[in-house]
Amino acid sequence: MNNYTPGRPVAGRRTFLFGSAGALGAVLLGTTGVLAGCGSDTTARTAASGPPRPGGRLRTVIAGRSASADVLDPHQAGSSAGGAVSKNVWDKLVAYNNDLTLRYRLAESIEPNADGSQWRIKLRPGVVFSDGSPLTARDVLWSFQRMLDPAKKSSGDLSAVDMSRTRAEGDLVVAVQMKTPLADFGSVLAGWYCYIVKDGTGAIDGSVLPVGTGPFALVKWSPGDRTLLRRNEKYWGGQVFLDEVEIIQIAETEARVNAFLSGEADVVHEISYLQARNLSGDGDITVVTPPAGLMGAFQMRVDTAPFDDVRVRQAMRLAVDRQAMVDSVYYGYAELGNDIYGKGAPFYNDALPQRAYDPQRARELLRAAGKENLTVTLPTADGFPGMLESATLFAEQAKAAGITIELESVPADTYFSQVSGKAALSHIGWWNYSLDYFYGQTMTGDAPSNGTGWKRPGWDAKFAQARAAMDPARRATLYRELQQELWDEGGYILHSFAKRPDAARIHVGGVRDGVPGTDDWANYATTWLAEQ
Repeated sequence: MNNYTPGRPVAGRRTFLFGSAGALGAVLLGTTGVLAGCGSDTTARTAASGPPRPGGRLRTVIAGRSASADVLDPHQAGSSAGGAVSKNVWDKLVAYNNDLTLRYRLAESIEPNADGSQWRIKLRPGVVFSDGSPLTARDVLWSFQRMLDPAKKSSGDLSAVDMSRTRAEGDLVVAVQMKTPLADFGSVLAGWYCYIVKDGTGAIDGSVLPVGTGPFALVKWSPGDRTLLRRNEKYWGGQVFLDEVEIIQIAETEARVNAFLSGEADVVHEISYLQARNLSGDGDITVVTPPAGLMGAFQMRVDTAPFDDVRVRQAMRLAVDRQAMVDSVYYGYAELGNDIYGKGAPFYNDALPQRAYDPQRARELLRAAGKENLTVTLPTADGFPGMLESATLFAEQAKAAGITIELESVPADTYFSQVSGKAALSHIGWWNYSLDYFYGQTMTGDAPSNGTGWKRPGWDAKFAQARAAMDPARRATLYRELQQELWDEGGYILHSFAKRPDAARIHVGGVRDGVPGTDDWANYATTWLAEQ
């Protein structure tokens, strides 16, 4: 039943013109370092009728990257498509639920000592890789060492781990020593890159089929095009219904829906908000809307003119009408942003005043900075839902402040690898993670994804204190102070937190309403196909 054809064209794929006008509130309990529970948000949105039916190939279309930028390695992959492949082939020790807790996956427990300087991971017994070899502590140690390779994008995730003193205690226990105390190791282990691979795994580039402990095993991978997965018969997590999953990559939002509507796919991820509203009235389609929204923002590099002047950054933030963004771009699928990440997350500072649209004050700030009648360039693309629309609306809104924003269209499939965080002004969109994880990835001086160029030793030192504070009240105080500084002087224009709808054909059952960043989004372990 293998009709995989890497070169087969997808409707509208590279020729679609931009015609509509991103890496992520956190989701874990941050009270102590101990996992709050092993609950699971596995309730699925089932459109198909009847009991789940085994068999068939599910075709999904999802945002991807160009062939040259696409990566298979779960410790390197940065696109939505790469994330979907990773979570279906490999697995994590713990992962996020939608309800802001952590669920145990390959770990049975993760517990700290009194001050968070050491954590003890106990593995779930009886788990095997798709080649039949058992999961052991050696696999965890190898994965940690591999993730810490400075050449890999995952290198920042486990930076607090002292591998020289981290040891296996038998086959199923790992004693992890920290360089500095860490109060919430679980929030790190649930991060984007933290997958467990088999001991001895070298390059994961498709030249050799890798093995994993996820619900599916890799069959074929065509960079920037599509991936074929087959059911892992040795999967530890319950029955998997589908025989195969074909993950098709299309970078442009509108082109993904065109492929879905033309019959190229059974499920489409990351559709636009207007599309979601229109498709919700189609009796043959189910629109699946997650319960929480994702960061939608522009980022200014604080180390690059004209945004190296805090008055210019403040003016830019006052030049965006957030309510109009929610209403016009997201059609009500969003909440207002307030220039800091993590709405709804533990330790999110919701006491900060909501920043308003104030073009007159923006003009005054620019005049004081000697930047009146400012002109800036915003590269944009159809890379994720609402991206083009928010750029277009921001450019219109900023005119009232005397700011001219010139939009520059660039290819969607290379935007986040070549433009975002490199241009002085660009889009950014992170999924839902803890503040611990997000700040470690984006805000410290040596963070691997520091797209705003924020480098302040004092801020870094306070963040280290916050991560180490075992007392929740102390952590909350420090995180409020960190967010206050970012709200006052940081480089994000975070205008909204938008829910990210997906759509499925009516014959597809078991589609989870996972928030991107959680274990459920684009996870096909429970998905099944009804007879058509």
